[in-house]
Formats: sequence, structure tokens, C-alpha cells
Amino acid sequence: MGRPRRGVGLREAARGVRRGGPPVVPAGDEGRGGRSAAREFPTGWARSGAARTTRSAFLGGVMSPLLHASLTAHAHGGEVFDTVRDIPVIIVSNHTSHLDAPLLLCSLPGRVRSRTVVTAAADYFFDSVWRGAGSALAFATVPIDRSGGAPSSTPMDLLRDGWNLVIFPEGTRSKDGARDRFRLGAAYLAINAGVPVVPVGVRGAYAAMPRGRSWPVAGRPQVTVRFGRPLRAAPGEDVRAFTARLAAEVDRLCVEDATSWWDATRAALAEQPADSPGGAANAAGAAPRQPAADRDRDREDSSVGGPSADGAAMTAVGEARTLGRHRPRAGVRPGAGPVSISARLRGAPATPTARWRRIWAATEPLPRNTSRSPWRC
Repeated sequence: MGRPRRGVGLREAARGVRRGGPPVVPAGDEGRGGRSAAREFPTGWARSGAARTTRSAFLGGVMSPLLHASLTAHAHGGEVFDTVRDIPVIIVSNHTSHLDAPLLLCSLPGRVRSRTVVTAAADYFFDSVWRGAGSALAFATVPIDRSGGAPSSTPMDLLRDGWNLVIFPEGTRSKDGARDRFRLGAAYLAINAGVPVVPVGVRGAYAAMPRGRSWPVAGRPQVTVRFGRPLRAAPGEDVRAFTARLAAEVDRLCVEDATSWWDATRAALAEQPADSPGGAANAAGAAPRQPAADRDRDREDSSVGGPSADGAAMTAVGEARTLGRHRPRAGVRPGAGPVSISARLRGAPATPTARWRRIWAATEPLPRNTSRSPWRC
């Protein structure tokens, strides 16, 4: 991993803020220009050897016992980091509480935690020198500008230097506990840096300490952190599709914690598109495959003029085409009612269009007038 890059010390940063001047730009960033570089809080000192030792003692000796005293915390799947060894990874998680970052860091294996940083909102955690310095020292946070414009080059530089990144793609804490739309920053970094992504499902943090609270509720509520297998972008997969896949895996991990691995996997397979491998066509709305004997019997019935399911379906489709009407299509899903063509176009559940509707809902931003950025998309 090597020696961390030298940045601007706390004394210089505090002096610049105290005098009312512009923030000091770290060494080597003066030529980059742009609004993001000029506003970036210096955190290179928080990744030095002394700061890492202090942070390890704080997380292991203070924060972890405090969390276990206030919560009933459990972590599962930490062995997934054995498959990536020393390769830097991006850790993405749902974000419902201020407990998410401490829980994630305390749940990581020690060798992974020592080289992991957490991306944090620059306008919230780094609005003052002492708040930014405290969060950088305690949790190895680095500022990310959420206001748009040119993205910071710090996350990419950290990945190249061998550091792991914890990113909350929602950008902010959930207001009601439900997962919000994932932004494109994590997938953008993973594709351009060529690193795997470890999805994480955090369940129970919102009930333990929702927005507006500065301390967990009484009664030691249960909180679970569940790590998933590392994911990489498939060849030809764009940022939006990969972001939707990450969001779906985070949801699956939360469902797995609430039910079981089998139920979560079955629910995930039921939402696969019709053209996906593994026989997901039945879940997407196709009728089940008939045995050979039944197909032969249907052919005999149709040849003698008897009733046939295939013949009736073909007749209904032919009549609909002849009359120019949008009639419901029979036999869409066993045990469910027919799905109309308009419902298919809207992306109703159990239809082939549902996959693209999920991708759109997971990644499409709301209209705004600011410039586009991978961190606010």
C-alpha cells in the first residue's frame, strides 16, 4: 500500500478558516482547479500511521463496546473479504441512520478496517474544522460534494493507493426507513477503477436511531449487518444497469436477514426478466412448460376440433388483431389473473417490462437545474 500521500495539516487548515480566507488546497491539487478541489477538506493526515493506530484503538476499544451495550448487533458474511484478498473494494450499503457507518466499520475484519475510508457529505460533516477533523480521525471519512459540478478525484486516488471505500449510494439517510433511489457514483467508480463491489444490507438501524435522534432508543434494539458476495460489472454493462443490480442485491440481503437465504433467493429469481438464464421466464409472466404427453394430447384435440388451450389462445390473439382491440392476454402467470397490454407497458410486476422499470426507478434522477455529477445523479 505504501506511504500515504502528504496533504495539508490541521494547523494550516484551521489557520485558513480562522482568518476567513478560502480553504487550503492539499499539495498537488493547486493545478487541478475547479470548485470541488477548492472546497475539499484536507484528510490526508487521517490516513497516516499514527492516525490509523488511534482509530483502531477507538473503534475496537470504545465504539464497538458502546454499540454492543446499546444495541443487539450481529454481523454476517465477513468472510467474503477473503475472496478479494488485498484488492481494494467499494462497499455499498443502504443508509437509514447515523449508526450505519460505525456498525459497518466495527463489523469489518481488522485487516480490512485498517485500510477502509468512509465517504461523507462535505456540507454536513465538514462544515466546520473540528467536526470534520473529528469524523476524519474517528471514522476515516473523506468529503464528497453533493451539490453537483465536477466530482472529486480523491475517491479514485484512494482506490489506486489500495484503500477500500464505503459509499452510501442514496446520498442521505432515509426519512422513513425504506431504501431510496441509488445514485450512480459507486457504480461509476467501480467500472472505471475495475474494482469489485461488496453489497451490504443493514437492517434495524432506522428503528434503533432514526433521523432526529442523537442516541439509540432504549431496550437494545436488534441491528444486523449482512455482507454479500463481491460483484463486478458484466462486459458491456452500463452504469445504470450495474447500479440497479447493486440496489437489488442490497434489497435481497435485507430480505434474507428478515426471512432466510432460500426465500430471499427465490424472491430475487422471481423478479428476473423473461430472457434471463435459469428459467426465470415463468416468473416474468410466461406459462409453465407442458409435458410432452399433454402437448400431444392437445394436438390431437385440436386436430379433431376439440377444445385446446393453445388453440383458444391463438384464436383470442387473432380476434384481437382483427378487431384492433387490446384484449387481456390469458395464461400470463399461474394462479394470477390476466395482465393487460397497458399493464405490461406500464411495467407491472411479473411482466418483462418490470425489469426496465426497476432500473429506471433505481437510478433515474429527479429533474433539476444543476450540472450532472456521478455523485449526485
